[in-house]
Order: sequence, then structure tokens, then C-alpha cells
Amino acid sequence: MTRKRKNNHGVPRAKRMARSARLQSAVSWLQQFKGKNVVRGYCRQFGVDWRCAAIELSQLGVALDPDYLNQREQSEPQVINTRRQRRLACAGENSPHDPVEYVSMLDAYLAEDFAALYAMECKRDGIDPGSG
Repeated sequence: MTRKRKNNHGVPRAKRMARSARLQSAVSWLQQFKGKNVVRGYCRQFGVDWRCAAIELSQLGVALDPDYLNQREQSEPQVINTRRQRRLACAGENSPHDPVEYVSMLDAYLAEDFAALYAMECKRDGIDPGSG
């Protein structure tokens, strides 16, 4: 028997394409595109980052504003830092390093805090949690 091939139907075809296939598909996509920002639209349609979109669009002959590309290049570190700060702020609210005191073992179980549940069981049984 032949081996069954895995299909990738969970991901749209446009996001699974290699560069050569994207360039072929982008010709017809550009004719249908009605948006303002062709780089952003290309990124969303084909699942690539803005640098890849800019390279491929320039290969297709689309005129891109160099000021826009420079502005994207300059603002990217700021965007990365903003995302990092936001992620750290969210992690600070739900920090696993700040232990939550539960009233009962059931509360720890329902909160799915199994580390706290294990610590409570060890405390109840008089066992050091680090020893086992």
C-alpha cells in the first residue's frame, strides 16, 4: 500500500507558496487589489513580512515609495520594543514567580495550579517539595 500523504488544508494555499509560486500568483492578485497599501496587502495575502513583500513587489515592477520603506525600517525597532514591553507587562500581572495562596487544595486544582497543589500536598504530608 502507498503511504498516505499529509495534507496542509489547515493553512491557506497562498500562505504555503514558495517565492516563485507567489510571484506567479501575485500578478493576478495585483490586478484585483483595490486597497491603499499594497505592501501590507501583499503581506496579509501571502503571509510574508514587509521586507519580503517589498522585494517581491519590486521584482514584479510595482513602484514603491522609498520614504515609506525607510520609515518602516526606522520604526521596526520601536515596534519590537513596544511589543516586548507589553508582553513583559502582561507577564508581570500573571507572574508564575508570585505564588498565590489558595485556601484549599480544591481551589489550587480548579485554578490548574498543579505546582501549588503539589506544594500543598507535600506540606500536608510533611515532605520537602524539593526532595522528590
